[in-house]
Amino acid sequence: MSEKNFYLYIDGLAVQVSKEVYREYKRAEDKERYFMKRLKTGRFVVDEKNQTVTYVPGRETSYERLLEEDWAFAAHGESMDDIMVKAHLIETLEMALQTLTDEELDLIRKIFYLEKSEREVSAAYHLTQTAIHKRKKKILKKLKKFFE
Repeated sequence: MSEKNFYLYIDGLAVQVSKEVYREYKRAEDKERYFMKRLKTGRFVVDEKNQTVTYVPGRETSYERLLEEDWAFAAHGESMDDIMVKAHLIETLEMALQTLTDEELDLIRKIFYLEKSEREVSAAYHLTQTAIHKRKKKILKKLKKFFE
């Protein structure tokens, strides 16, 4: 009588294993299935002493069931209010930037968008750092009026 061959399928490929390995694998698989079922499904616990029956819900539940039970979920990321405020601020900033002259816009772009220092910008314009600082303050004051 020939001995039975045991196979486990790994990535769709049949791998021959010993009877002991096969049994251990199946035992572990059954154990996992058992615990997953206990996690997913609720059960009733009967207390014979107090003559009560208590329902213990599963630890895993569906999104729909949680909605039915009026669970509140914290939103990930920014709230809708924050998103709307930010969108309004960006829109206001875009309108404010359109009122600047080309030279003012170039100065703001270099300092804030390209992250150049006032000293680097002053060298590019062949002006003193103090003059660039005063121009920047004047432009920011002009932009600030749009946000008041």
